[in-house]
Amino acid sequence: SVSRDTKLRVGNDIIDLDEVIKKIPYQREKGARKLRAELFRRFDPNGNGYLSLAELDKGIRDVLNLGAVFDCKPAIMRAYQAARARGKNRSKVSGDYVETHEFRFFLFALRQYFEYFVVFGAIDSNMDRRIALAEFIR
Repeated sequence: SVSRDTKLRVGNDIIDLDEVIKKIPYQREKGARKLRAELFRRFDPNGNGYLSLAELDKGIRDVLNLGAVFDCKPAIMRAYQAARARGKNRSKVSGDYVETHEFRFFLFALRQYFEYFVVFGAIDSNMDRRIALAEFIR
């Protein structure tokens, strides 16, 4: 088996990927499905069945208590765009929001993009959002 250190330094922060992943119920199993339904309800304060980018952002910070993910705006934006692009528009406003049938994919994409962002940040030692050859081979 391959062991990996799930605690990575990104800038001045230490991020534990395992702790983040545990809080994001993207799996297809019944328990995760039930937890997602509850999370969607808590992310949707006005109860309209649509989650705006701002509501997703706030839910990540206040409901999931994932400050490290909340601070990672590129991952949130990419996951939001991926979920909207994947879902079928069921109403006139569907294309601008994440609905319940897209929420699992949003969480899955959020987890994936956040992991990419953290690993990229661990390699990008001078934090210029580019990886130089010297950073890559160290």
